[in-house]
Amino acid sequence: MPATRKARPASAGAAFTPRRGRPTADQAAAIANAILAAATEIFLSADYEGASMEAIAARAGVPKSTLYKRFPDKRTLLRAVLKERVATWAPPERDAHLSDDIEQRLKQHAVWMLTQATSSEVRAFLGLVASAWKDPAEAPSRRDVIGYTDMANRLAEEIRAFGPKRGIHAKDPERVALALMAMLAGWAGMSGAGPELSDAEAMTFAHTAVDLLLNGSAAW
Repeated sequence: MPATRKARPASAGAAFTPRRGRPTADQAAAIANAILAAATEIFLSADYEGASMEAIAARAGVPKSTLYKRFPDKRTLLRAVLKERVATWAPPERDAHLSDDIEQRLKQHAVWMLTQATSSEVRAFLGLVASAWKDPAEAPSRRDVIGYTDMANRLAEEIRAFGPKRGIHAKDPERVALALMAMLAGWAGMSGAGPELSDAEAMTFAHTAVDLLLNGSAAW
């Protein structure tokens, strides 16, 4: 389970100070960090339509030409922000505490996903994604940028790797993973803009969803 589920707005920190000549690796990293921090703040405060590349450049303390050289448009910049934020939602070190049992692993993943999905930060970014990728045909892109596709693939890998230890040999791990994701996403979506799920609420539904899948494992 995540240690923190509250929104954690990034801080732009000190403005970047331009220098003559080609930037060093450290300077380039500082520019990128300043841009992503500024973009995160402005996207979350002004929403997608209200955020402007000009305001983001000003907040980051970089010329507009520098911003556009790295991110040619606002949607590309939002995608980069999301890549950075999704990495903080799913830190690799949390896997060190997972059991080797497929049931326990899936339940731990499911609880984590539900608590994250109803956090204020994730809900805010889901709204940004919905505004940036409005076309129904762009649904795959929405799933990709918010980390849904990566998580579904991860669950499929878990089923494939740990299922056999329990005598479960999935014929289609990807379909099973998507079924679990759909149950969790549907239930999280029903909570709407309500309060974040309590640990007990998340655990109850997450465990129920996994139990339903495992009890029907013969159909995998």
